[in-house]
Amino acid sequence: MKIALLGATGPSGLQVVKEALARGHTVTALVRNPEKLTEKHEKLKVVKANIYNADDMAPHFEGQDAVLSCLGTTPSWFSLWTITFYTDTAKPIVEALRKANVTRLVFMTSWYTKYDRSDPFIINWVLKPLFLGPTLHNMGQMEDYFDQECADIAYTSVRPPQLVDTDTSGKPVLAEVAQSIRSPGKRFVCCRRDVARFMLDAAEKREYIRKCVAIASG
Repeated sequence: MKIALLGATGPSGLQVVKEALARGHTVTALVRNPEKLTEKHEKLKVVKANIYNADDMAPHFEGQDAVLSCLGTTPSWFSLWTITFYTDTAKPIVEALRKANVTRLVFMTSWYTKYDRSDPFIINWVLKPLFLGPTLHNMGQMEDYFDQECADIAYTSVRPPQLVDTDTSGKPVLAEVAQSIRSPGKRFVCCRRDVARFMLDAAEKREYIRKCVAIASG
């Protein structure tokens, strides 16, 4: 496959680069600072691009089989309650996809992007109000945007829980079209390589089209 990747210099994006190259895919990494991506491979092309500019991205999307995105942001104290990064970047990405005539998009979000009163108390009444609420809310708004305004985009939202840098066990990644994967008494995490594995599997097999999928390491 030919894959364009956004967010390749982040820890999850780097794992997508490594996994995609290990599978023999050709990767075009669109990054803000090319010097930050030190991975070298004959099938890896690194280009500088502005993720807020569709015209800047579209030429690099042309001819690709899929676009994958591991874009994320670490909010500053001043922007903690007004996060719009995910919707702000989704719209130019969609515009670039349409200009390039590419429809397949796989992107990373998180567990708990939508409110569900049956979710754990610590999620609804501690983590969301005090820490993660604005980020998760804006991720949810992005998912709504793709669902309601992008009928032509074959998207998959990949929702991992807490991310860890451990090695993959190689076991199948747990997946469910849901807010989270529920299992009494078990704390789920997902290693970044498993996120990469799942995103590439979804792109290769064209699975979970127009779905939001919670995942976790097996």
